[in-house]
Amino acid sequence: MQPVVAIVGSADASRSYEPEVRNREAVLQAARAMGRELAAAGCRIAVFSSDPGYIEGAVVAGYVESGSAGKHSILVRGRFGSDGAFPERNAHPQVFLAAPDPTGDWEVAFCRTLLEVDAVLLVGGGRSTFTAGLIALSRGIAVAPVATFGGAAERVWRRLAATGVAAEEDIAVLAAGPAEHRAAEVVAVLLGQHRQTRGRAAALEHDRRAASRRTAVGLTAAMALLVLTLLTIPVAYAVPAGTWQNVAVLVAAPLLASTWGAVVRNVYDGAMQWLRAAALGSAAGTVAFLLFIAAQLATNPSLFTAPGTRSLTFFVLAVGFIGGFTSESVYRKLRDRDVVNTSALPPAGP
Repeated sequence: MQPVVAIVGSADASRSYEPEVRNREAVLQAARAMGRELAAAGCRIAVFSSDPGYIEGAVVAGYVESGSAGKHSILVRGRFGSDGAFPERNAHPQVFLAAPDPTGDWEVAFCRTLLEVDAVLLVGGGRSTFTAGLIALSRGIAVAPVATFGGAAERVWRRLAATGVAAEEDIAVLAAGPAEHRAAEVVAVLLGQHRQTRGRAAALEHDRRAASRRTAVGLTAAMALLVLTLLTIPVAYAVPAGTWQNVAVLVAAPLLASTWGAVVRNVYDGAMQWLRAAALGSAAGTVAFLLFIAAQLATNPSLFTAPGTRSLTFFVLAVGFIGGFTSESVYRKLRDRDVVNTSALPPAGP
């Protein structure tokens, strides 16, 4: 879909501008030519006032006379009962779509429209034009400030050039002198920016959906590991006590629990490295399990042959899960802290 372009600017001889509008006679001709090019490109335009002091009237005239204006392709966003008296509206009513603001405040309709359009074309203009340019730049949408004719559009052009977002060729086109000014090139710059903006938005949406899918996969994996972890409890009571099968269940339980804890922590933190989390978590959980079992064997050497081995399953599950869930914190502390104090010993006293 082609963008909806807001048309903003003026070159009224009775007003003063900063910087001053140059070549006022050529401004309306250029605006008319850009209107034709916008229609030929299939763009819809949003205008705010039919007052001859603004450029909307010239853009609308060129847009309609191009013969490419489609139904409801000119959106009139003015005040209720005013601002929409374009002469072309009488002969081509189907081209216009009026949506006046019920508040009667032109600022409301103006700002609301600038937050909805896809691109902004600026020519000449004063404070409102400068505001429109800043809104477009802050939103990151396509903006074409024609600096050729001065006014606030030139100020916006300087800011656009300073951001580094637009290509040097585009900046040069927007600043071309009156003799070199080409309406088709300005519209091409605007459409090129719009395509880039849509491309960035599509890439961000793709990344968001990919992240959402990875999160769903992580949650599914966490639920599956939870079920497998809890299954070790009935299996521990199903196999004969004091046998190698019982010991195997006792080893598998913390391994599954630590992997489960690591994946849960990964989902909680919003990270996406499931394999890394599972590897680190299982390693941390295994070390915690071995330390726990070593302490138990130190006090009870016949631990694995005793009937009470089954009850250890509950303890090792908790130990494994905590080890896996806190593995990132444990590894971070190990990296940031010296395990062994290698500083020199203080001198001995007399």
